[in-house]
Parts: sequence; structure tokens; C-alpha cells
Amino acid sequence: MRKKILLLPILVIISFTSVKAQEVKSGLMVVGTIHGAHNMNPNYSYDSLYNFIEKYNPDIIGVEIRKEDMDSSVAYLKRNYPFEMYDCISRYPEKVVLGFDWLGDDIAGKAIPSNYWKEISPVKKLEQQLFTDTVMLKKLAVIEIVRDEKIRMVLHSSLEQLNDMRYDLINRIYYKQLELMLKDTKYAPLTDFYKKRDEMIAENILEIVKNNPGKKIIFLLGIDHRDLTATRLKNLINN
Repeated sequence: MRKKILLLPILVIISFTSVKAQEVKSGLMVVGTIHGAHNMNPNYSYDSLYNFIEKYNPDIIGVEIRKEDMDSSVAYLKRNYPFEMYDCISRYPEKVVLGFDWLGDDIAGKAIPSNYWKEISPVKKLEQQLFTDTVMLKKLAVIEIVRDEKIRMVLHSSLEQLNDMRYDLINRIYYKQLELMLKDTKYAPLTDFYKKRDEMIAENILEIVKNNPGKKIIFLLGIDHRDLTATRLKNLINN
């Protein structure tokens, strides 16, 4: 019963949320992707993403890869980034493909060590601790209903549906609640990192826009990161 009560306000908010397109301005498009889930969602496959890109026909494709890694080998990119991001480099050789990701100050400007994600990354280590902390997991169970709705949308929504801002709203609620629940615990650095990564991604994307006036650009980023970037681009345009 508690979960049903928690879900109701979220659904009420969503039902009154206006549906908006991905395009924040003619010539600037922000599209949230779903990484490996493209293989599981028949409504939003890799092919549907590529068809959308080709129909939009941008001059520049921005991808969720660090700028310093863009010229790396396929093996290196495969080890560190989602398929649709590095696949665009070889799939669209006639396009300018630019990276905008940020993965932490500890490896900024450096190659990512082969054992980084399993053995070195402080964020991954802390996430693993959280996933095995039964006390914290019991506390976090209250937001499972929001997380489950996020998963449902990722696995069943089309590109257009997932990018119409409804997912952004649910995602915002989820991460705000997660931040509040982890506050004053040893896991608080996780949400600090998540927020900083979104900030850095948005900042890097704004830099690409400023450096390429008049260009038609599409930015591909994991759907959880889309909200802040889309908001910042709209603010830039409106100002």
C-alpha cells in the first residue's frame, strides 16, 4: 500500500507535464540513449537511434566519451564506453564526432587504466559497498518504486517517448531522494559525483555549441544525464 501511495503524486505530476521535443532549438538536438538496453527494447533499438541520427543529418555528433579519449583504439573505447557512443566514430566518418564526457578529476587528461573500473575507481568501490550494505538498502527501498518506473520506461519507451521530458522528471525525483537518503553517510560522495558529472557534461556540451556557431549538432548522452544539459542549452539560447 505504501508504494502505491508514493507513486500517485509522481503519476499526477507526469500527467500534467507538457510533452516537448528533444530539439532545444533548430539545429541543436539532445537525445538520451539507453546503452546496452538498446538490445532489449524493441521500441528503441540501436537501428532506431541510428535512423533518427541519419534523418536529422547533423554536421556534428557529440558523444559521451571524454575528449582526450576520442582517438583511442576500439578496444580501449569498448572497455570504457557504451557501444552507441564509440560506434558513431566509425559509423559516421563523414561527420565531425566530438566527445564531452567527464569521469573524475583523478583521471582527467590521462588514459584510463585497464583495471580502473574493477580495482581503482573510488566511485565504483563505494557503489559496491552500498550494494552490499543491507541496512542502507533497506532504507533505500522506499524509492524502489521510482527506480522501477525508470527501468520500465527504459525497456519499453521509444526514442521520442523517452526524450519527451517525462523520464527527466522521474529521474530528477529519484536522484534528489537518493541524495537526501545518502546525506551525512559515508555514501554521500556518490551523489556528489553524479551531480558533478552532469555539471561537467553540460559544461563541455555548452563549450562545443559556443565553438561551433551555426552548426547543426546532435548530442547523444545516457538518458539519466539528459535533463541538466537540455535545461542549460535552453537557458543559453533564451539569454
